[in-house]
Amino acid sequence: MRSGNLRNKAVIQQLGSGQDEFGAVNETEFSKFKDVWCSINPVSGKENFNSNTDFAKTTHKIKIRYTAGINASMRLVWKDRVFNFVNVRNFMESDKEIEILAEEQIND
Repeated sequence: MRSGNLRNKAVIQQLGSGQDEFGAVNETEFSKFKDVWCSINPVSGKENFNSNTDFAKTTHKIKIRYTAGINASMRLVWKDRVFNFVNVRNFMESDKEIEILAEEQIND
């Protein structure tokens, strides 16, 4: 993988398992997993009209250097945009590059 293609600095986040003030487990908060350099490329887009609200979903292909422990329950935050992972794969099983299929959902 050429490092020049990885021009976006982003943060990979994972669901945390903290506790609320009553001691109950809270798995809705995201916490930082790792800072990464990545490439983010749009693959396709579609717009839906649902319940009088416009939703725009865009599918992106994100590439990063290989990092153990990354899975589909994580997300990537770049600038003010959030990309939820749909599929994560070790490209060519070479432990050099991870290819992530992600959805960005924009709610106005």
